[in-house]
Amino acid sequence: MSEAILHKKPVGGRDYWFRSPTIYDPALARRVLSRRRVRRPSLHEFSVAAFRGIEALAEQAGLPEEGTRQAAIMERWYALQKPIVEDDLDEPDFEKRAEELKAREGERRRGIEELYGDVMEIEANLERHYQPYADLVADRTYWDDLARIEIVRQLLVKIGDGPDLPRDEDGFLTEDTYRHVPSDARFALATFAFGLMGPDEDQRKNFSSPRHGPSTRKAMTAAKTTPPRFH
Repeated sequence: MSEAILHKKPVGGRDYWFRSPTIYDPALARRVLSRRRVRRPSLHEFSVAAFRGIEALAEQAGLPEEGTRQAAIMERWYALQKPIVEDDLDEPDFEKRAEELKAREGERRRGIEELYGDVMEIEANLERHYQPYADLVADRTYWDDLARIEIVRQLLVKIGDGPDLPRDEDGFLTEDTYRHVPSDARFALATFAFGLMGPDEDQRKNFSSPRHGPSTRKAMTAAKTTPPRFH
């Protein structure tokens, strides 16, 4: 393994060496997580729970207008989650097509930034007061936490100038070996490993991701928040 091409990730004054993923590694990662009986809820599942939760909470609070307002925000939010691709455009001219694609994708991202504050408040309210939505959040967090562990166990080869690390029958680091990886380095190592496994954003989301995508994380600091009017 040491003779293969390795990728270095310095963290906390130590060099961690990862192997290049093969075409089979994404499938293997999904298999390992499936064997642990965990799954990551889909965006559709979140949207269904969100609309049902908003309706239920608005009815409990006797505020149907607020429920309608929040539902409209979430409907637009979910519609904006799909990136604009060339197949969505009718323009035949290549240069105009590229310009239109850039403009429409920019408009989509601006829309996400505008809604971000309201959506965070609505989602937080749902997580606190609507159990089906809270369960989905818990399942997503559990999947993400396990995925970060397994991706490092799968691709980390050695630390510093030391020998190759011991592996189990599936080719993953043994659990005891992973326990010796400093806890404050694990998130950075997992992020690096996900970048090796799936260089593009869509592939990374198939394994593990923060609460929302890059554009929405950036919006967190810019958006104004409008607290929901029922609890």
